[in-house]
Amino acid sequence: MNLKAGIFLLSLIILACTSEQTGKTTTKGNNQSFPDFTVEFPETEYKVEKTEQYDKSLGVLVTNWVLQGATENRPFMFFVAHNIVPEKLKSTLENPISFEIALKAMLTGSATKLGGTDFSYTKITYKNYKGIESICSVFDGNGLIKSRIYLIENNLFMVSAGGKDINIETVDKFLNSFEVK
Repeated sequence: MNLKAGIFLLSLIILACTSEQTGKTTTKGNNQSFPDFTVEFPETEYKVEKTEQYDKSLGVLVTNWVLQGATENRPFMFFVAHNIVPEKLKSTLENPISFEIALKAMLTGSATKLGGTDFSYTKITYKNYKGIESICSVFDGNGLIKSRIYLIENNLFMVSAGGKDINIETVDKFLNSFEVK
């Protein structure tokens, strides 16, 4: 598979992560445990919504957990997405250049739908797994979205948080609470 085809298919995965989904269930609480990982959503009056969507064209189940709300007219969002890497994309992600380009495309694709601009990227690791972190501006520079995406064995995990005038310590606490079981 060529690089452009691989990036296109990976972009489709992230679009599925950020598009309207069916089969919603909700959970509430501070320390949410899900299959394969845990993450600590902030305590709010809002509920964490879980959505699952099977993408037949890629043969993957995309699962999202989203906490979305606003305080004093300041919107915020905390988000986790998980899906298994389709067989046809595994070889693309084995190439270091393709890997970096694909992960940056996923981070950019999800944040630009929310008005993200002025992206910066940093290579990161979680345990011994490679990933990319991005930060971008939203709300005409009055807000931010910070995201991390990891390839952990055969799984893609994206963890994001942001909002208008959001406290970066709250964002980092959420991102740092992500842990694979």
